[in-house]
Amino acid sequence: MKVLVITSLLHEKSGLGRYARAVIDHMRLAGVEVVVCSEEMRTDVAYPVVPLRPLTSRFPLVSFLRNCYRVRRAARGCTVVHALDGWPLCVYAAVAGVGNTRQVFSNGIGTYSVAPLYVAGKSLLLRWAYRRAQKIFCISAYVRQRLVDAGVVPEKLSVVHLGATVLPTPSSTEVRECLQRYDLSTTAKIILTVGAIKSRKGQLVTLQAVELLKKKYPDICYVAAGASNTASYVARMRDYAAAHHLVDNLRIIENADDTTIACLYAASSVFALNSYTNHASHHFEGFGMVVIEAAQFGVPAVGSRGCGIEDAILDGETGYLTEQENPQDIANKIGRVLEQRDTFSQNALRWHAQFTWEKTVAAYIAAYRAASVDAV
Repeated sequence: MKVLVITSLLHEKSGLGRYARAVIDHMRLAGVEVVVCSEEMRTDVAYPVVPLRPLTSRFPLVSFLRNCYRVRRAARGCTVVHALDGWPLCVYAAVAGVGNTRQVFSNGIGTYSVAPLYVAGKSLLLRWAYRRAQKIFCISAYVRQRLVDAGVVPEKLSVVHLGATVLPTPSSTEVRECLQRYDLSTTAKIILTVGAIKSRKGQLVTLQAVELLKKKYPDICYVAAGASNTASYVARMRDYAAAHHLVDNLRIIENADDTTIACLYAASSVFALNSYTNHASHHFEGFGMVVIEAAQFGVPAVGSRGCGIEDAILDGETGYLTEQENPQDIANKIGRVLEQRDTFSQNALRWHAQFTWEKTVAAYIAAYRAASVDAV
């Protein structure tokens, strides 16, 4: 079996890049020959990568047509073409499958699998691509429902959760040094969010919840670790902290490596991902892989209802689901977790063990084989 995988990123510090590399690596471990098309070139991989041009370039239509041509050429000799997102990757995959017996698959992972279905021009192309796909692997039940609501045929959609990338286990010395580096107390109640710092991730709302919890936990500290996508949003967080006497209760950490992230997970009391779903623009959280990463360290989580996070948290067992943009509810749920933290922690460890890349990739390969049999 030879598979062409199409991705936007391969950088391990991005969610999509980490997911793409994990899928590719575990396909290769399963004996699948892999060729990759990517908008991001990397020299630290052991497989061929065909470069694609981002559609944010000066001439997007020219880039789009050029990418279609490159993907089709790269697919020569491949029996399967697998796009790791909807727009525009699934369209490239569908073009590669025209006029031949190649099987086309796509993943539905979030905003860019759904939002383009409501944009003129993009909608026609992406709907055509989804119709040509043998199967669309949705990373959560929420993503599947959003695609059904958008008119995608339900029979093409199956839920296959992402695996959890296993992070290095830090030593107690590494954890202590990390806390010292960011002026964090070893006894503080640390509430952690990992991911891009922007309004959709809800860091400001979580900070507002921490303000409510400060009365009971004076040394509580909210740590937001991730790239700053919007400088104005970070400024709003800092301004809020200054206005509400929370400067000592907030840390914003950018460009953290995996070792630092692992140390923060290990030191945290609760993980928080209180994302916001923008129904007007169809931007939403597709799953919340960082919730499962936190569970590796026995860190329970609180996170939003009404998005893919519902598949990442067992409500009342590994943490709690919260109302979106409701600081009081978030504070109440974090408080309840802190009161029974040991029980939630043990449940989180067991929950994490269910999410493996071996299981995810095995589901993909089984679908490839089933489609091949049906084609015969």
